[in-house]
Amino acid sequence: MTSAYDMLASLKEMFGEQNRATKQTAMKALLTTKMAEGSSVREHVLKLMNYLNELEILGAEIDNESQVEMILQTLPDSFQQFRLNYNMNKMDMSLAKLLNELQAAETIIKQQAPAAFLVDQAGLSSSIPAKLQKKKKKPRKAVIPGGAKDGVAKPKGKCFHCKQPGHYKKQCPAFQAKMKNKGVSGNAAAK
Repeated sequence: MTSAYDMLASLKEMFGEQNRATKQTAMKALLTTKMAEGSSVREHVLKLMNYLNELEILGAEIDNESQVEMILQTLPDSFQQFRLNYNMNKMDMSLAKLLNELQAAETIIKQQAPAAFLVDQAGLSSSIPAKLQKKKKKPRKAVIPGGAKDGVAKPKGKCFHCKQPGHYKKQCPAFQAKMKNKGVSGNAAAK
């Protein structure tokens, strides 16, 4: 090769494809990384910052605001309030400041976690004290004082006709006898 330019062009041609594949691998790693609930936010953000630095070295140009947005999108649902606050207040942060703010938010989230009740798929978590667990309600059984006659449940109140407990006016034997003597059916007269 006669000149430095020829040598540089030859090197780019030989290693340019590796650079492209490496950039794609780093970009895929960045875009598919999600933080698991309960894991360390510091480790997660440092890993993403490493991917972003690697992409920058490989020639990718991602502005600071987009880098922060990418990191925020990889956070679990427990950081939803932080993302909302970031968007509502139109915050402008460097990656270092974002890391510090996320660590502070993580501390607050962990302090609030014991107050929340966690429910697993099998039912109530065993970490919840027994007296705080909701008990399943048992269906109520109908209580029929004195039993039922002719399949009609006896009510708890008093009859309006004879003032005796255990039946309504419709089922009152005295009222039915009175209506029978008058020639009117008991149901029509009870209304």
